[in-house]
Amino acid sequence: MSAEYGKLPPVLENPEKPCPTEILRQQIALPVTYYGFDRKSHSGLIEVNLTVVDDVKAFFDLALELNFLIEKVVPASNSDYQWDDNKLMAANVSSGFNYRLIAGTDKVSLHGHGLAFDINPRQNPYIRHESGEIIVAPTGAVWEPDKSGTLSDNHPLVQFMLECGWEWGGNWSQDSDRTDYQHFQKPN
Repeated sequence: MSAEYGKLPPVLENPEKPCPTEILRQQIALPVTYYGFDRKSHSGLIEVNLTVVDDVKAFFDLALELNFLIEKVVPASNSDYQWDDNKLMAANVSSGFNYRLIAGTDKVSLHGHGLAFDINPRQNPYIRHESGEIIVAPTGAVWEPDKSGTLSDNHPLVQFMLECGWEWGGNWSQDSDRTDYQHFQKPN
């Protein structure tokens, strides 16, 4: 698969949370093209597992075709964010591979396997319900389905990923105490 994309930069790991070599070897830095909120074409890299490259590439191709706006696409390892999920969300970064645990557990997140990616966290926030309180991340984010760059259950990008066998975090119910509009994951 990597030969199709030529010479790509290596996928880096967080030195504070070393990734098992067998997981790191499965990741690829996938070049994508997208329309920014400035209505111009941009290039970026999203790191994902080799097994999902075709689906993720097709997602970005469809997003481009639909003129779906994306703030920026960069690896979580970018020096501005250094694998910090809160910094990535606050900066509205769309990203994939990030070796980390699921919050509050000792289980590796699907992001940690490169089997998940997030799109426009400020337009598509992570919302959790805790002790009767609603907590939205990133701070100040608002989900308005009719706004540019926002995903909803009937959006063609969401429907496409569901048809490819992915889950969309926007379908997670309040019964699970969370909704993650930015998040797509491929169950393993």
